Amino acid sequence: MPLKNLWEKERSQRLQITAERRQQVNQWKQLTKQELQLQADLLHQELSSFVTNLDNNRKLQQQQFQQEILERQLEILQIKTDVWQRQQEYRQQRTAKAQALFQNLQNFRAILHNSVWDDYSPEQPASPTPAKEEKSVVIPKWSISRSAIKANGFRPSANTIAKKAPALNADTAKSKVQQYIQQAEGATLIEIEEVIGLSRVQTIDILRSLIKQGVLEQRDRQYFIRQQAIS
Repeated sequence: MPLKNLWEKERSQRLQITAERRQQVNQWKQLTKQELQLQADLLHQELSSFVTNLDNNRKLQQQQFQQEILERQLEILQIKTDVWQRQQEYRQQRTAKAQALFQNLQNFRAILHNSVWDDYSPEQPASPTPAKEEKSVVIPKWSISRSAIKANGFRPSANTIAKKAPALNADTAKSKVQQYIQQAEGATLIEIEEVIGLSRVQTIDILRSLIKQGVLEQRDRQYFIRQQAIS
């Protein structure tokens, strides 16, 4: 009996120890499950917070990127505006320069016209005169000075110039013009026209021909015999 009681007592103690260990294991499992749940909840919160922050950062970067795009577009628009303004200024300056050059050209043409025509307004065309037979005209030599010509109002006097011939050929008129300029020591277009009795077109043609031949030279609206031609 004592052995049986002892064995039952030991068996009872072992069962009690096993139950206690099972209880401890269950408690440990319960604690571990709670800890794991807490850790899982914490990880879930951290993950949710990370995703939220990531989304916020993405939205913020997107806004900043859109803001930068808008600023770049504004800069490009400003550059285009500046370029357009500079183009307008350049066009205005070019137009002003063109107008100034055109005005200078007009002034130069007016000065050239006055220099060639000697401020002479075109005369009314003379009525045609009946043709007459050309006769040989003896070219008189003149002893006349510029002061005498100016005093007489560029008109030839009866004592110094013979009566005008009805018509002169080109060589005769050219010779008379050259002889007059040489004796007068220089003359203007109007003086030559009035003294010789030629038309404006004839006088200009003769003077141009003599200048081209190197006989005459023009200085200050006056025509002179070249020194080389005299020598």
